[in-house]
Amino acid sequence: MNINEGIKGRLRDVTLVDIIQILHLSRKSGAINMGSEQGTGKVVVENGNVVHAWFKELSGEEAFYNLLLWRDGEFVVEMDVKPQERTISQNVEALLLEGMRRMDEAKKGRLDKGRLFDIKDRESLYLIKRLIELGILNKKEI
Repeated sequence: MNINEGIKGRLRDVTLVDIIQILHLSRKSGAINMGSEQGTGKVVVENGNVVHAWFKELSGEEAFYNLLLWRDGEFVVEMDVKPQERTISQNVEALLLEGMRRMDEAKKGRLDKGRLFDIKDRESLYLIKRLIELGILNKKEI
């Protein structure tokens, strides 16, 4: 697979977290176009940093957190797409940690679970595991 040609697939096989980590570690730019029964959305990455996201009426970080939680759907990554908007200024590590926090809160019933598409425990555990593997999160912090 040549990342410069773009990537497409299913989110049940390759999660949005995985795609963002690939783009972040390789400092690539692109647009991640997503579609599922929930609707369509987009995450734009510039030089490895998430700079924009939209989903339904949401944009910025809230859109990103909703898209991060999708368990299935299709995605297509268009490489070298320049952002037309900048609605996110947080770094990738902060975005993923906040996404994990939201998953944990949803698990505890503090957030509207319907809006977050019924997140299951395994998604939280998967994200925690991936953050530890990448060295973004330390086991001692959990």
